Amino acid sequence: MPAEVTIDIASEVPLLIGVVGSLEDTETAPPALGEAFVAILLELRGRYPQTPLVVLSASTPGAESVAIRAARASAFPVVALTHTGDADPRDRIAYASDILVVVSSAAAPAELRAIVHRRRNGEPPLTGRRKALAPPDVGPCYLLEGAAVQRFFPPRFAGDERGEPDFAAELARRNRFNVDLRTVREPGEGAALERLRTRTDTVTNLLQAKSNAWQRALYAIAFLAASVQVVTVIPHGGYIKFGAVAIAFLAYFFVRRQDYQSRYQDYRAISEALRVQTVWSALGVADNVEESYLPMQQTDLQWIRNVLRVLNFLDQREPSTQGFDVVLQWATSQNRYFAEHSRIEARRRDAFAKAAAALGALSVIASLSTLALSVVHEGTSRISLAVGIVAAWSALCVAIARSYSQTRAYSENANRYQRMFFVFDRAVVLLKHAHIHEAHVRTIAAELGREALAEHAEWLLAQRERRISMADTSAI
Repeated sequence: MPAEVTIDIASEVPLLIGVVGSLEDTETAPPALGEAFVAILLELRGRYPQTPLVVLSASTPGAESVAIRAARASAFPVVALTHTGDADPRDRIAYASDILVVVSSAAAPAELRAIVHRRRNGEPPLTGRRKALAPPDVGPCYLLEGAAVQRFFPPRFAGDERGEPDFAAELARRNRFNVDLRTVREPGEGAALERLRTRTDTVTNLLQAKSNAWQRALYAIAFLAASVQVVTVIPHGGYIKFGAVAIAFLAYFFVRRQDYQSRYQDYRAISEALRVQTVWSALGVADNVEESYLPMQQTDLQWIRNVLRVLNFLDQREPSTQGFDVVLQWATSQNRYFAEHSRIEARRRDAFAKAAAALGALSVIASLSTLALSVVHEGTSRISLAVGIVAAWSALCVAIARSYSQTRAYSENANRYQRMFFVFDRAVVLLKHAHIHEAHVRTIAAELGREALAEHAEWLLAQRERRISMADTSAI
């Protein structure tokens, strides 16, 4: 893919603006067309200042050349695609671009109208191998006829009115991703895609640590606040109760505003998908990760697939001579990871289950003791009151322990990790016996990558149901 500029995907994910014009457009386009195109670029830069803009062009004469010259004059980078065989570069641009801009000197001819029609109606581009039933991840189409601009946001279903705001939300997430990437020092070794994955891993681990720390903190605050409600014998207890609940809500709103949890989950998905793409690129596997990452799931995962499509399009590496070593190393490391973490999650699940059972037994014993003391003393004594507090406190601990265990999904993760251990363990065995058969290795890597992408996408969707929220701290 010839380029007039070098796009550094190791440090940021750009926004691709595709420009296509008619091969028959030989008229002199009005200068206002170039100005209108630059105005679109400036508007996007103003909305998403941390996301670089890259213009894709097929170098078609006429209106497209006018738009490209205006972009260059305004210092926007341009990537020029050329014809390769029978492939029309405009089809590749329509597939890869986040926003497709169709330009014409005057009224658009039939061939351009056909491109606009496909994009406007949400039809998948001619390039790519997406499933027929999957809603296409296509962004908006802008039609520039002379200086007139029309904007179309393709609907995902009949009557869909969320196309424009959802697309804006996608770009906002990418912009935040770029902001987070810049907080980490760039690794200096490896190809650009590998360095981006390493950088993404670092950001993800930091956000995961913050998310888990705040999740534990919220449960601790909730536990203390609820304990104060139980222990009503403290002098001036009303002020303490109010203060504890207020602190819990303030902490919750702070965490929700920072959005640590969703960011770490999304970035983990990008990191794992880049790991698969690196292996596939090394072996020359024709599949694309964005087309294998739950294509039926819209909104939550669409921005992730669009980021992966951009990165895959700009990377375009040749297969490595060390492809077998790359896939074997990946399979072996993932095999160890899933084996170890399956045991860790199972131990945590069992520990919380035993603690909840012991506290539950304590609560039952304390409740029966309270009843017995009330009968013996024919009323409420200090001892029976204290034992009653123990009973209530133990029940509270059981609720907190079970809620925390369910929120962290220890049981589900243990089962999921064990299943993936079996998958990767089988892959390691097959790879060691198939290393001399290149086609067989490529087939194993393709299937293993799809399994890994499906497993992680399922994990992400499950985690979406376990967001940090006051519902999880319902003991308050």
